[in-house]
Amino acid sequence: MKYIEADFPYYIFENLNKYNIRHFVTSCRQGEQGDVNLRNPLGAENRRRLAESVGFEIEKLTTGEQTHSLNIAIVDNATAGSGNLTVESRIPQTDALITNQQGICLMVLTADCQSVLLYDAEKQAVAAIHAGWRGTANQIVAKTIVKMQQSFDTQPNNIVAAIGPSIGSCCFEVDEEVAIQFRQWRQAILRKPNWTKPHIDLTGANYQQLVEAGVNPSNIEKSDVCTMCNPHEFFSHRYNKTLGRIGTGILLV
Repeated sequence: MKYIEADFPYYIFENLNKYNIRHFVTSCRQGEQGDVNLRNPLGAENRRRLAESVGFEIEKLTTGEQTHSLNIAIVDNATAGSGNLTVESRIPQTDALITNQQGICLMVLTADCQSVLLYDAEKQAVAAIHAGWRGTANQIVAKTIVKMQQSFDTQPNNIVAAIGPSIGSCCFEVDEEVAIQFRQWRQAILRKPNWTKPHIDLTGANYQQLVEAGVNPSNIEKSDVCTMCNPHEFFSHRYNKTLGRIGTGILLV
């Protein structure tokens, strides 16, 4: 990822930056000033600053009520702006957003969970996905690609994908009950003699989902940044129980 200095600083992915779209990953370099969670009194103002810095209309910023579901919403001009400045207006029980409409900014919030951005360069469609361990184990990334195929005639080999910062396999210790949910991606279940419990590689599991869905590996960029190891760069709930959130978003222009 590349750091962009602006009034509201953010990161971009090198692979997505080659295309005529806009996207971002926010950080906590500025502390509360970098938090785009509306639970923070500064959240709404931070979102306005983010919109101005990245270059999108705050009126079209769209978020879902993330509940670790497998619900995927198609966002159009009628629903654009849901959850932009109020939590009450979020799209209910939704963890992935897709659109083929220009100017609609799709954003997910994370603080150890994974964010995944998708861009269909052929059909001009985008997706923003919130993938915690439940969503990852239940293949929300793969199911979002299927939804894009059904809705926009997306072909997986035309997708450019970016996997955002999340808790890394170095720190994501889980119980056996959680680990078994990843049995389809056994390579994502890590064990070491000095670990008392297994660890999960969220990035590895989501990368494998993308490849198995038909995305060309050369079209996938992984941030490979552990939020828990870098709590002064990205919000980490496990590290300090923060309510702060990373915003990861994408829009067609």
